[in-house]
Amino acid sequence: MNEHDCKTRRKEHRATIEKPYQFLDSGLSNVYLAGITYWECEECKRKAAEIPAVEQLLSVIARSVVMQSSLLNGEEIRFLRKRLGKKAADFAGLINKTPEYFSKLENDHESVGEETDKLIRLTYGMLSGDQKLLADIVAKAEDWLRIIRNRQQEENITFKKKSGVWKPMAKGMVA
Repeated sequence: MNEHDCKTRRKEHRATIEKPYQFLDSGLSNVYLAGITYWECEECKRKAAEIPAVEQLLSVIARSVVMQSSLLNGEEIRFLRKRLGKKAADFAGLINKTPEYFSKLENDHESVGEETDKLIRLTYGMLSGDQKLLADIVAKAEDWLRIIRNRQQEENITFKKKSGVWKPMAKGMVA
């Protein structure tokens, strides 16, 4: 393997919507940037980018992750935890999970349940210091609570005593 100097072998590119730059340094495999300059070594294909306002960008990414409609995946959970600067065991304690279970979540060996997902988002919002994000999460939490209440009502089973014997009625029916 011949060693080479990437600086002398690099070519400048401009990331566009059609050909974006994959921002792997974010810790998320699905984040792409447009409108930035990056360089790619023609020999080893290593890339380096000039990313202005990185901290602001990471905050915008975190906001997008927290407010997305799909459940969080392990990569996203790890990203949010690292944004807070928390060790995995410490964050696990904050959401009342064991470090072992939390590790399984972050490594996609266990799927995150809805309740844990919401708790992670809320915990991130509270600890991030982003008051607008926290307000948005709280507004969304009202919808979450409404959904949970509706589910609980649907899951109720009513019993009626008929001819001296208790019998369950169909779900949702009132005696």
